[in-house]
Amino acid sequence: ETPMVHHIRRFVHGQGCVQIVLKELDSPVPGYQHTILTYSWCRLCKQVTPVVPLSSDSWSMSFAKYLELRFYGHQYTRRANAEPCGHSIHHDYHQYFSYNQMVASFSYSPIQLLEVCVPLPKIYIKRQAPSKVTILQDLKDFSQKVSQVYLAVDDRLASLKTDTFSKTREEKMEDLFAQKEMEEGEFRNWTEKIQARLLSSSLDTPQQLQSVFESLIAKKQGLCEMLQAWNNRLQDLFQQEKGRKRPSVPPSPGRLRQGEESKISSMDASPRNVSPALQNGEKEDRFLTTLSSQSSTGSTHLQLPTSPEVVSEHMTSANTLSEQDTTSSSEDVFDGHSLGSTDSQVKEKSTMKAILANFLPGNNYNPIPFPFDPDKHYLMYEHERVPIAVCEKEPSSIIAFALSCKEYRNALDELSKVSLKNSSEEGLQLNSMSDNKPKSSSPVRLPEANMGPSNRNAEPEQTKKPSSVLSFFRGTGGKSPDLSSQKKETLRGADSAYYQVGQMGKEGAENQGTEPQDDVDGGDGQKKQLVNPHVELQFSDPNAKFYCRIYYAGEFHRMREVILGSSEEDFIRSLSHSMPWQARGGKSGAAFYVTEDDRFILKQMPRLEVQSFLDFAPHYFTYIINAVQQKKPTALAKILGVYRIGYKNSQNNTEKKLDLLVMENLFYGRKMAQVFDLKGSLRNRNVKTDTGKESCDVVLLDENLLKMVRDNPLYIRSHCKAVLRASIHSDSQFLSSHLIIDYSLLVGRDDTNNELVVGIIDYIRTFTWDKKLEMVVKSTGILGGQGKMPTVVSPELYRTRFCEAMDKYFLMVPDHWTGLGLNC
Repeated sequence: ETPMVHHIRRFVHGQGCVQIVLKELDSPVPGYQHTILTYSWCRLCKQVTPVVPLSSDSWSMSFAKYLELRFYGHQYTRRANAEPCGHSIHHDYHQYFSYNQMVASFSYSPIQLLEVCVPLPKIYIKRQAPSKVTILQDLKDFSQKVSQVYLAVDDRLASLKTDTFSKTREEKMEDLFAQKEMEEGEFRNWTEKIQARLLSSSLDTPQQLQSVFESLIAKKQGLCEMLQAWNNRLQDLFQQEKGRKRPSVPPSPGRLRQGEESKISSMDASPRNVSPALQNGEKEDRFLTTLSSQSSTGSTHLQLPTSPEVVSEHMTSANTLSEQDTTSSSEDVFDGHSLGSTDSQVKEKSTMKAILANFLPGNNYNPIPFPFDPDKHYLMYEHERVPIAVCEKEPSSIIAFALSCKEYRNALDELSKVSLKNSSEEGLQLNSMSDNKPKSSSPVRLPEANMGPSNRNAEPEQTKKPSSVLSFFRGTGGKSPDLSSQKKETLRGADSAYYQVGQMGKEGAENQGTEPQDDVDGGDGQKKQLVNPHVELQFSDPNAKFYCRIYYAGEFHRMREVILGSSEEDFIRSLSHSMPWQARGGKSGAAFYVTEDDRFILKQMPRLEVQSFLDFAPHYFTYIINAVQQKKPTALAKILGVYRIGYKNSQNNTEKKLDLLVMENLFYGRKMAQVFDLKGSLRNRNVKTDTGKESCDVVLLDENLLKMVRDNPLYIRSHCKAVLRASIHSDSQFLSSHLIIDYSLLVGRDDTNNELVVGIIDYIRTFTWDKKLEMVVKSTGILGGQGKMPTVVSPELYRTRFCEAMDKYFLMVPDHWTGLGLNC
């Protein structure tokens, strides 16, 4: 409804813009009502040319030729003037044309052309090691903790000295003091050696600093293992001292027999050969759940009454548990195979000794606590790839630990072998019949559920004792129940929303993306049972238990081999540290984390998005790999993994469960002046900023962009427009074909490099019944919206609106070469 006289017209070409502004005069110039008058004004030196009628030669010039002179005739200056002015008449002068009461002003201004950067086909990770100052401070703290640990050991040994002469005991105490001095000296020598290397100029490269940092993590792990071994030794000494001082009393049900007590005392754990606490799976869970106390290295101790009747009752329970677990040690089945091994037996003895010793009358031994924060866990096991310290406040560290362990590598090998075998024999590419033969039992890989009848016949133990998915979150005491009759029951407590027991139910989003395994049509379907593509791992230390499910482990690994310009180890290192990230402007309320090197972003996924992704994932892998290998443009921000993690810490009583998506950070290594989240919709797509100046801390929306481009349009080159249009067209077509909606184009303006960094994000949500209902309700106008189309519409309509809007938001600027060769 605005009159055209109030509109501003812009013509852009090459590097410039000619702006035309119209203004209506109160009255025409006397005597020149029907003549075109012209004059110019220099904006630099403020000189004004005389007002003269337009010559016949100028009248004969075409408007296109005039614009060409304005754009490219920058060398023309005034021919004659009273005062010297050497400024360009086409670039520095405002030229006016007047006819009757209307005046048109033509002015030239340079424009800023922006390059469009879609996500690179390859993701490169710059290895960013901690600085020398950081490592030196960490080394200093570690040295203090070593002193703290061995000072506590020295105090405990001194308190166990006795006045009674015993040559054997005296020699044993001397050996322990000597061993303590030797171990502490080794730590001291290593610390001094590393400190000297850091203070020298020989360690400068990130690779060298990273190596030192990882060796420090390994030393922290070694310190925890040494402390665990010392706690076991000190507990043995304490029990022996108690037994020596205890008066002779008749045997009672509440006391252990002398042979049993000495047998317990003889159990000692080797600090370097200890397998993870979950190596015996359900057996370990039953103990930890039943006792609700710390193991021999915990910071608290289970206090028991000394009444013979009560002690008897507890000892009966303990002996029952001991017999059950000893009997079932060869029956605990993970993926259909027994976990009986030398390491597991050593760990079982160590655990049994620590637990049963708690029931000895008069026991009040408190183990030396670990010197590190309770939310940091070093006492897991030796890593195959990268040393990782798991931190509960950094969920990505749990993922990094799972990816670095040997069992994960074994699971990938299994999936690869089964896929190749079935591909050659049956023509299947992925998700073939399972051929589970785990090679390692540390950490525990959970069993694959819903195996077909043929597999159940081959492995009858799988149907007898399936393992729980997240059994350590149950919090039930006593013996772990047989889960074969509870396959379709959900976990209790906070986990009941969508964590399933024993099998991967449809509501639990476990068998999404694969064919149902229970309802297979025909006899031939039983021969083509699909392998579970997800890898599930459990690992623990004495204070906490962790769980990680790696969705589509093999497919994501193969995709990372294609799209990662760096190694898998660098990917794991990047995930080893993260911090919470405040993503402003979003409405989902999901938690976000960013890795410490700023390379990857972790986003919490709600249950429905997990379900959608598991359906969509196989097509996504194919699309991304084909785009990279065939060098097709794509704007999809790449997802490098989807994980379900959980932990439960019995020391600080914390637990958490998260579904996380790991994606590349589009703005890695850049400083953005403005960030926009664009969907192509104008309904509730405006963010109110606190100040008139838009801040890079606020994610702006479509309406904010439209207000900005009225005065400062986003100009891009013709080849950038072609790449952006092709990327958005092919990506939206792919997403629409799989009923994906609600995706958006994330745009960041990098004024330092004059670039627009773009990428399509949030492309997981499908057009489900709740979204259909939202579309219908908002279309009626009941909830307002001023008659505007709702943001959520059908996939095809969403795609059409999205493509049209992105085409309008970014203006292409032609140049000399535009259109050349179109008719060739």
